Amino acid sequence: MSLNLTAAGLADQKAWEAAGYALPSYDREAMITRTKQNPFWIHFGAGNIFRAFQANAAQELLNNGTFDRGVIVAEGFDTEIIRDMYQPHDNLSILVTLKADGSVEKTVVGSIAESLAADTDSPDFARLKEIFTKDSLQMATFTITEKGYSLKNGASELLPSVAADFAAGPSSVTSYMGKVASLLYERFLAGEKPFAMVSTDNCSHNGSKLYEAVHSFAKRWCENGLADPAFLSYLEDPASVSFPWSMIDKITPRPDAKVQEMLAKDGFEDNYTIVTEKHT
Repeated sequence: MSLNLTAAGLADQKAWEAAGYALPSYDREAMITRTKQNPFWIHFGAGNIFRAFQANAAQELLNNGTFDRGVIVAEGFDTEIIRDMYQPHDNLSILVTLKADGSVEKTVVGSIAESLAADTDSPDFARLKEIFTKDSLQMATFTITEKGYSLKNGASELLPSVAADFAAGPSSVTSYMGKVASLLYERFLAGEKPFAMVSTDNCSHNGSKLYEAVHSFAKRWCENGLADPAFLSYLEDPASVSFPWSMIDKITPRPDAKVQEMLAKDGFEDNYTIVTEKHT
């Protein structure tokens, strides 16, 4: 028996269930269509913790009918993840949970409707801009590590990419926080639409760190005449853009060799660990 982790492979539902995998209980194709048309949740940081926690939480809410749409994920640091891990598997993943009593829970997570490279050199960035102008969009969540919010190096000097983005303005950005700030500027230009920016990274005052990073870009752009001055007021008004504190105090380790062997015995052989050029 061979288990193929793709949309077509999931059509063999009985084979997956016989091997002990919990499958999405909703109409995934309909969910994807609804999500793309009217997205409401985008996540930045396509690593394992997102797939194990946010994406799985979305799946549970889809399964019980609370949600009718899933999550769109964007990766702004290591876009190989999107190309080599997400897209070949139609944005599906397998979550393996090892229980304290020795039992194993295996879940096919299908709540990710779309995966995009948050890279201004990619056509995906135009799609991200489109998403950020949608009335339906409610929040962005983040798992980009504490380092992802930093604008300076250890010597308290602006990172070169940040300095370049400060000077160039929202239309030409390369740093992670610069790209996020430019997407928020698109939402501002589309009618100052309300939004929640929700960091879930395991660091103190994470919402404040995200706010300070984005606000730094907005302040510099507005001072230099590179953005509408009202953009700063938009960010500073919690009724327009909120930056709550929220945290996932968990880790998601790379699969142990024994887990890979177990999955292979189930018939799921395409389970090797991919290490990207950036060592993700």
